[in-house]
Amino acid sequence: MFSNLYRKITHFLLLLGVGFSMILVSCNDFLDVESKRIAKEDQQWSTLEDTRAALMGVYGLMRAALVENNAYWICGDLRGGDFSVTDRLDLQAVVDNNLNEPFPIMKEISNWRRFYAVINAASIFIEKAPGTFEKDKSYSEENLMLDIAQARVLRAFAYFNMVRIWGDVPLVTYSYDNGSFPRMERTDASLVLSYAKEELENALTVLPFQLGSKTSLYYGKEGKDWQGILLNKLSVYAILAHIAAWEGNYLNAETYAAYIMDNASRVEAKYIGVADLTSSQGLFLTNSDWRVSRIVGLTFDHNESEASQNGHLEELTLAAPLVQKSTPDIYVSKDSLFSIFNNVDDQRFGIDSKSGKYYTSYVHNVESQYPIFSKIKVIQNGNPTTNDYAIFGSALVFSRLEDITLLRAEALCAINQPEQALVHLNTIRTARGMSAVSYKKDFNSDKSKVIQAVFEERRKELMGEGWRWYDRIRQEKLLNNDTKLRKLINEGGIYWPIDQDILTNSMIEQNTYWQ
Repeated sequence: MFSNLYRKITHFLLLLGVGFSMILVSCNDFLDVESKRIAKEDQQWSTLEDTRAALMGVYGLMRAALVENNAYWICGDLRGGDFSVTDRLDLQAVVDNNLNEPFPIMKEISNWRRFYAVINAASIFIEKAPGTFEKDKSYSEENLMLDIAQARVLRAFAYFNMVRIWGDVPLVTYSYDNGSFPRMERTDASLVLSYAKEELENALTVLPFQLGSKTSLYYGKEGKDWQGILLNKLSVYAILAHIAAWEGNYLNAETYAAYIMDNASRVEAKYIGVADLTSSQGLFLTNSDWRVSRIVGLTFDHNESEASQNGHLEELTLAAPLVQKSTPDIYVSKDSLFSIFNNVDDQRFGIDSKSGKYYTSYVHNVESQYPIFSKIKVIQNGNPTTNDYAIFGSALVFSRLEDITLLRAEALCAINQPEQALVHLNTIRTARGMSAVSYKKDFNSDKSKVIQAVFEERRKELMGEGWRWYDRIRQEKLLNNDTKLRKLINEGGIYWPIDQDILTNSMIEQNTYWQ
């Protein structure tokens, strides 16, 4: 469950004398959460330790906003994706796009309160942290600027995720920690994203490739110690690249992606092999050597009591013998596996030419009724022998170099450079054991087929990482060949409904599709 996570965040905030209920955004009719202060203003924001605790608290809230109730994977992988459901009616309703069914999980995911908790906490930090700089001489101006830049990025990142889920959302640019929240209508999604981009571009001027160095530590650690844990310059570029692609601004998306690829070595990010991608000690383990390749990620550190049962894909996908659970909640069927991974040389799911057996990098026990999707399987602290209790410590990986490379290929197709796009598609194909493809020979010089191939590669490479639903939307906007999905896009059905608790006593109106 999330008890450890929330206890840790609460502890951070109590160090500030700022009650957790206050950080969860105080308001009257907007979020319906009462504001409570447990300390006076002059008891808060006094020391460098206060700001460190507050900043880590914002990170914790961002992580909780994305993964609570496994929302990140339910929204991104289950809806319109490749996973099937065993026997949970609430998850089946997501697959069937019946998002207004009266299941508790639908209500929780449809409530954007968790994201406004992030936004408000970040705004409070931006407004209050300069006061600490005035009070504590050990809190340098450089430290202050780095902290505020990260808070801005987290606030922008929250808005981007909200726009992908709900479309238009209220744009709140400063804190409401005084016990009230004005009645506000939703802001056009394009304006919200413009604000997010402005915040990210502001942070770019401040954030370095690595936070801290041997001669100038950041909160007592060198830059390499923060890699894959806190956000840096390349993290910002990655978020900007995805915002640009979501908007259809592929010229910018290609520019941002190219910058990341050209500068990946400055944060030691590398392409990762299948073995390390799928190992319990690999990319998804918080403190693995591969954490430097998480360009944007949020961590669950087992050693810091952040591991949990809820908030991980493994809760939905794993079953015996990996954990003590008879069947998974969701799985990729054999028919889907053979259809998606249609190249026998694919090391993610193919056939080993020497042994004649299936590669099991992504799937365990493929011959069973419910093949276990085991690409991500960080149980406890990545130790597969300690599986008596389903406590997971996998990091949420939003972006890595493979994602950015394929996003660049997508962008190059969109701006009429399909042959150059194939260079980057082939980078991923050959790394996964498959042969390179040619524009004239394999695609008959047809750009649309290259676009299709790029998205099929994203489908394989990023399976289980929260991308399939959003990729399908971008793909349809480029190809316009899925009548059902096009209808959803035109009618606003790609977004989630808004929880009734938000609609009550407010100026917020339900998404038209769900009225």
